[in-house]
Amino acid sequence: MKKKMSKHVALLLAAAMTAGSLAGCSGGQSAPTGTTAAEAKAEDTKAEEPAGSTEAAKTEEGTGDKVKIAFIPQLIGIPYFSAMESGGKKAAEDLGVEFLYTGSTQASAAEQVKIMDSLIKQGVNAISLSVLDSSSTKPIHKERQSGSPELRFIPVTRMAPDSTRDFYVAQALDKDLGTTLMDCLGEQMGGSGKVGIVSGESTATNLNTWIDYIKQRQEEKYPDIEIVDIRYTQGGSSEQALKQAQELMTRYPDLKGLVAVASSTIPGVAQAVQQEGKAGEVAVIGYGSPATVKPFIESGVMKQSVLWNAYDLGYLTVWAGKMAAEGKEFEATNQIECIADPVTWDAENKILLLGQPLIIDKDNVNDFDF
Repeated sequence: MKKKMSKHVALLLAAAMTAGSLAGCSGGQSAPTGTTAAEAKAEDTKAEEPAGSTEAAKTEEGTGDKVKIAFIPQLIGIPYFSAMESGGKKAAEDLGVEFLYTGSTQASAAEQVKIMDSLIKQGVNAISLSVLDSSSTKPIHKERQSGSPELRFIPVTRMAPDSTRDFYVAQALDKDLGTTLMDCLGEQMGGSGKVGIVSGESTATNLNTWIDYIKQRQEEKYPDIEIVDIRYTQGGSSEQALKQAQELMTRYPDLKGLVAVASSTIPGVAQAVQQEGKAGEVAVIGYGSPATVKPFIESGVMKQSVLWNAYDLGYLTVWAGKMAAEGKEFEATNQIECIADPVTWDAENKILLLGQPLIIDKDNVNDFDF
């Protein structure tokens, strides 16, 4: 890498959702529990012309000296991405960079393309993208082909080897996420029974990868558990998830488990089980934030959720973007202020790994602010 990259973009495509305590560094703030509808709408109207979501970005506007790092979530207005935003803001403050957070109120790959194109034209140094579809990365490929071969492509979701990525930031290894969830579910089900899966968009690479590893673990360790069906929802809609979960329980009256793969589908799946009076009879688990799953854990509809610390992921994304923009190399083990556990660098596979999956249950669900 070059030591300076003033006009090149390091693109970090972030997975949507990490382990560790939210106990912050000095001056740190707890991650917010969400964004109001009015705030989300206001953000959406600014998607075409991102202006930055931090005070630092606003006050330093026009200096042209600070590294500019942007994050595009799958959609704004949900606790998970709000926590990432909060972590990114704290990192920007600590590291002296500008942080821009901009996205749409609806999960749309087309909107991500427009936003990314606008950010590239603004000359940001790093873009972190929570990928909805591989088409979301079109602007980066176009930019490389049109005269910026050194433009860095750094996914934080797994992308195909031919995606021209330089490295990607992983919240946890995909295999570990799939294995951990299946082990938790297998224990809750007593090692046998039928399972239905409710996911987000059928094109979401990260969700499909997690499903593959869930199935792989089931085949390896739980021969008496059968995954009978996989349903998809547009944009991870909670309303659609509720309907799909109801249909699965109707079609398979002896269903013993439901997996909500996208965090936004958890409320719908849990509510469906609750409405059917099957709490404790049909195990519900998914990749959901503490704030999302707390009411369902407290009511007994859910026992566990698997995720990671979204605040830490936001912090790491900005740190990695600054490193890439400045042409600096990662160490095999990186101790980063504000992140409790060391962040590891897999040079062979070019993965910057935050840590192990976090299992959320009744004992720790109140320990987090996202």
